Amino acid sequence: MTESDRAEGLWRVVLGAAVLVVVGFFLFSLLDVLNPFYLYWLLVALLHPFRGRPGYSLLLGSATVLVLLWILDTTGSVLAPFVLAFVLAYVLDPLVDRLSAKRRISRSLAIVLILGPVLLGGGTLLILGVPVLASQVSELIEEVPALVERIEGWARALSPETLGIDVPFVDEEILLVRIQAVDAQAVMEFLEARRDEIGARAWSAILGLGRGLGTLITVLGYVVLTPVLMFYLLRDYDLVIDRLRDLIPTQHRDEADEFFGEYDRLLSQYLRGQVSVAGIVGAITWLGLWVLGFPYSFLLGVTVAVLGVVPYLGLALSLVPAVLIALISGNVAWSLGKIAVVFGVAQGLEGTVISPRIVGESVGLHPVWIVLALSLGGFLFGFVGLLIGVPLAVGVKLAAVRLLARYKRTAFYRRGPELTA
Repeated sequence: MTESDRAEGLWRVVLGAAVLVVVGFFLFSLLDVLNPFYLYWLLVALLHPFRGRPGYSLLLGSATVLVLLWILDTTGSVLAPFVLAFVLAYVLDPLVDRLSAKRRISRSLAIVLILGPVLLGGGTLLILGVPVLASQVSELIEEVPALVERIEGWARALSPETLGIDVPFVDEEILLVRIQAVDAQAVMEFLEARRDEIGARAWSAILGLGRGLGTLITVLGYVVLTPVLMFYLLRDYDLVIDRLRDLIPTQHRDEADEFFGEYDRLLSQYLRGQVSVAGIVGAITWLGLWVLGFPYSFLLGVTVAVLGVVPYLGLALSLVPAVLIALISGNVAWSLGKIAVVFGVAQGLEGTVISPRIVGESVGLHPVWIVLALSLGGFLFGFVGLLIGVPLAVGVKLAAVRLLARYKRTAFYRRGPELTA
């Protein structure tokens, strides 16, 4: 290499460093208006000359995933009606296909015939059920001091000797002292002072409010936008799926068809099966408790329906509020008996009649995996996270199964690592 080439190479390094410094100061001056979306497209432009090089696809793909997560985090309230519409369209598409083929009617008419009862039933449930649910939640909060006083009375009559249990790593005497020190009136004042705040946060969690648009526009998005989007998505569902399939490279299309076929089987089995079962069992629980005169029956029915989307674990979680309500009732033993009868009948019907007919075989998703997906999705992205949590969990599970199968086909797994002296 000649002296001139060395000088030219050094000059390029200095010039590149100067460009990076200027770009850094330029971006720093635009700090108030920059966001990951703009930076993503700047990264795409800067990486364009390096397309085809090793690491290009990995870097661009990682940046794409990160910017999509950022979009979900910052625009959850805007995207939630769209995601909800797509989920509902996915659930209802087989019904539309079956009705249009069996009755030999147009797809648009089949959609109208299916969406009409669905929207009417959903609207009726919201109009009649939400006020009842809000009223029962408010009444339950007012009953909390009675529960605390009852626990206080039981705790005062107990001692570490009469308690009869030894909790590992817990000083039972200190635990009883702390329980006895709870002030029911203070608990009531705390809940009363924060009742509005609790309600506002509950609505924020359900609707994804507080980000982007106001409450009114967000609610209108669910009420107006979601049904319209559902109609058009259902009408063009097969076309959308075919267009997405055409984007897959030809050499990977068979493998992708196998993957997404299994994905559709697992996800549809969960959404159309477990969710339907949870709703039916919740309705049975509500009617059974209502017939027996158990308080807050509608609230408990909704709790069973919501928590029932998690197989097996939902039952244990839904029993907690039911038992707490029984403890503040006048006759604890009789109330616990009502819970045992209703929950026993509902779970018996689920195991012997409802689940075998609707779900069939196992949904293929472990309850812990579902809990993790819903918890992380709801924590990170609110309501839209709850909608995409299980679909993402299904995809991760199938990808992990295939990676594990590929690993077991490797020579390293079959022969094991060779030991060297």
